[in-house]
Amino acid sequence: MYSAMKLFLFTLFALSALIASPASAQTKPQFAFPVDCTLGEDCWTVNYVDVDSHPKSARDFTCASKTYEGHKGTDFAIRSRIEMDEGVNVLAARSGKVLRLRDGEDDTPKTEEQYQAIRDQNKDCGNGIILDHGNGLQSYYCHLKQGSIKPAIGDEVKKGDAIAQIGQSGFAEFPHLHFTVIWEGGQIDPYTGNLKDDGCGKYKNNLWEDDLAYDPYAIFDGGFSLSVPDFKAIESGEIHPKTLPNRGDALVYWAAFYQATEGDEIVLTITDPDGNIWTERTHTIKESRKRPSYYYTGRKLNDAALKPGDYSGTITYTKKGHPPKSVTHKVTITDGVN
Repeated sequence: MYSAMKLFLFTLFALSALIASPASAQTKPQFAFPVDCTLGEDCWTVNYVDVDSHPKSARDFTCASKTYEGHKGTDFAIRSRIEMDEGVNVLAARSGKVLRLRDGEDDTPKTEEQYQAIRDQNKDCGNGIILDHGNGLQSYYCHLKQGSIKPAIGDEVKKGDAIAQIGQSGFAEFPHLHFTVIWEGGQIDPYTGNLKDDGCGKYKNNLWEDDLAYDPYAIFDGGFSLSVPDFKAIESGEIHPKTLPNRGDALVYWAAFYQATEGDEIVLTITDPDGNIWTERTHTIKESRKRPSYYYTGRKLNDAALKPGDYSGTITYTKKGHPPKSVTHKVTITDGVN
């Protein structure tokens, strides 16, 4: 009798320990970063999952607004179409099997009518891949570059394999990867492990292998010119000069960022070779937008020659609830013509 009781207690203890073990920690899926780039240097997080279930209201997992209505994934963008043309690899974030894919959608910028046609055809994702990881877990990769998809349906891929390249196919207003996680019957925010409509400020499991910090700012580009910048050309990948001659119409500094939000403040400053402020402009964002935003400051030269030397352009971006962030770009003014 004593031995039977002892065996019963031992079994009960073992079962209790098993139940108390962190099963969720053992079974929670994890994903590697899905782009062959360095966040904050040559790629940027520009939109998070919209976790607000209310229509006409969008909130990311921190309860801020770095997202837009109904957004079901995370967007990782590159600087411009020139990097897209050169090729930036999309990586399998987790080992799995190719469940579905689509190719053949072009990467050209679209008109509003063309974007609407894409939506009407339910091709918002453009060229895409769905990887199945088993047990109801899937990952989606959208806006892939036409002709860049490497695996075929049914292929097994390993975590870290290059499966395609970033493009601008489907409903995409700039080159980026849209990455979505499907688990527990719906879209999951990989930063929290919660279902898309569970609301903000709630955390269960971070599904990223590395700790991808939340980034309220995405200042991704900047440079100088001797006239008002052609932002269409810059979006297409116009090369930014490292040097400029000391004569021209004006000296202009411009900067670019993602997810302008109403009420944000930017200050653009040009500093001359002596460290003095040459010109400065302060601007308050009047309207939120998800597309890249470009702003500039400058001063006409009126046939005067610039002092040769190194000039600095600085953008200081302030968003409510976050400390200001500054990024500086430089150009060398030379005595004469390039």
